[in-house]
Parts: sequence; structure tokens; C-alpha cells
Amino acid sequence: MKLIGFLLISMLATLLSTHLFASQPAKTAHQVVDIQNRPAFEDAEFSLKINDIVMPYSLFSVFVMPNEQVEFEVLYAQSPDAYTLISDQKSMLTDTNRWQWQAPDTPGLTSVIIESPNKKQRMVINVFVKVPADKVEGGKLKYYQIGHYPKPSQIKDSKHYIVPDGFVEVTPKNESTKLSPHFSLKEFVSKQKSNHPKYLFLQSKLLLKLEIIRKELILEGIPVSNMVVMSGYRTPYYNRAIGNVKLSRHVFGDAADIFIDNDGNYRMDDINKDAKYTIEDAKMMANVVESLARRESFKGLLGGLGVYGPKAHRGAFIHVDTRGFKARWVSK
Repeated sequence: MKLIGFLLISMLATLLSTHLFASQPAKTAHQVVDIQNRPAFEDAEFSLKINDIVMPYSLFSVFVMPNEQVEFEVLYAQSPDAYTLISDQKSMLTDTNRWQWQAPDTPGLTSVIIESPNKKQRMVINVFVKVPADKVEGGKLKYYQIGHYPKPSQIKDSKHYIVPDGFVEVTPKNESTKLSPHFSLKEFVSKQKSNHPKYLFLQSKLLLKLEIIRKELILEGIPVSNMVVMSGYRTPYYNRAIGNVKLSRHVFGDAADIFIDNDGNYRMDDINKDAKYTIEDAKMMANVVESLARRESFKGLLGGLGVYGPKAHRGAFIHVDTRGFKARWVSK
């Protein structure tokens, strides 16, 4: 039974991974997949295309501007009958399992639910409506220090950088909101000292990449009960204060410094089991990410991969981002 369950999981994971970034809409419903070993399968039983990104999780997040149009489309439908989109207690049913949904006109958090015909399968999409970037005055949004972003014309190869059009407002009420199955909003907030509200810029592709990396580590036999985001978004203000490079990917919301911390001591675990805590543990994580980068299905999530050895004040970690092309470095 365990073997059958594992084979089913591997088969479905392969199907999903070939469509991370969809170019053609699904035409027909796929054959229903009977999952035998459900406790080992955390993904949803269908995929959802959100604009140009496809994700297979029962929980995910998107970050949009007020009144922005968002396209949702069910892929790998497990029923020939129509799925339902639920928003603000209103249901929308279409024959194509595709919806054009408009975000609220005011910043804040709302949700969209995609429900199967038998109401047994649900995807919850947390939609964060951003505060427009033109509300930043003198480098501040309310009392929060943002700093100053360069104009696209001032950035070489600007196509690989997304200058924020708006910022998610983070409050005590919403900071614990799950963005994806294993990551929450507060994990990505800039580390600068400040009272609430705080603000951040984050790209959904980063969440997708982190979840895929986490799952691949487990498939490779590396236990992961806690993957720490040591550093996510950084405001230009904070990035400059710590002396980092001006065009750090963290400033553009698509980078994270991560490590495995299953024992809860806020240090990289001894994942290679050599009874030491060294850069070799980070290299082992990086090797898994590199194996993903060689797959055609991962092409839409290509980016930087940095390996960092431990210091007196922290353990080893790796940097990942979704800049769109490969960049590799090692820092001992």
C-alpha cells in the first residue's frame, strides 16, 4: 500500500510540475486520480492558474492593486461538472472553469475560494490588495521607512527587476496569515525596527519556489519540519543601512535566505549527518535546488542560488530568488 501511494504521489507531482507556468488553457477534465496515501500528500487535487502562474496547493496568496483584474482557471479538474468561485459570499459558476475577478478598490486582505462540484475540494487564495506606491512620501509610507527605489530607466537589464507598484500593509491582525501551506506573512517582513503598520513587497513566484524546494528536499530524504526564512523582503532603507548591494533581489520582493531548523535553535541543522555544522550543510540544500534548476518544468522559477557558511552570529544558509536567469556564488 505504501508503494502504491508513493507511486501515485510521484505521478501526480510530475504532472503538476510540467505546468508551473501555463501557456495554453486546459480543454478537458483529466481522469480522476484516486489518492491512496492522503496523509503524505499535502497538495490540492487540482491545480489553479492565477494569471501566468500555476500552483497545486490548497492555500496560496496573490498580491494585487486596487481594482486589478485577476484571472483564475482550474486545471486538472477532477470532475466534468463546473467548479465554483466564491468571493464576498457570492458564487460564480462558469462552464469553462475560468473567471475574471476584480479586486476590491481599497487596500486590505480578502479571499477567493475555488470549490469543486461536490464541495469536498477547496482552494483558498488570500488576496492582498496593496497600498499604491504613489502613497510613499519622502521615502515613508505613513511612519514606515521605505526608502527610495530607482526608476526602471536607472536599472541595467530592468526587465529582470519589478519595481513595486504597491505595498502590502502588515498589521498585528494579518501578520500571521498563511501565504502558502508552510509560510506566513510575517516571515517576509523587513527586519528593520518599527511599529505597525509595516509594509512589504512580495512576489507570488517566490512562494511557489520555496514550497517546491521544501517538498523536493523531503523527496530527497532530507527531513524538513521547519524551513526558516531568515531574510525575505528588505526595504531600500534597510538594505542600505546594512550595507548590502543597491539592487539586491530582496529589495524587489523575489528573494529569501533560508535554512532548515527542525530542532528550533535558529541555526542550520546538521543535514548531512557529519556531526558538524558547516557550509557543507548549506551545500547539500543547494545541490537539491540545483537539481531542480536543471528541469525544464522549473524554467519559470530560475534565479540566483547563493551558499553561505556559518558565522559567529548565525548558521549556514542559502539564498534563492526568481530573477529569471541563473546566478551562482559561494561565501564562506
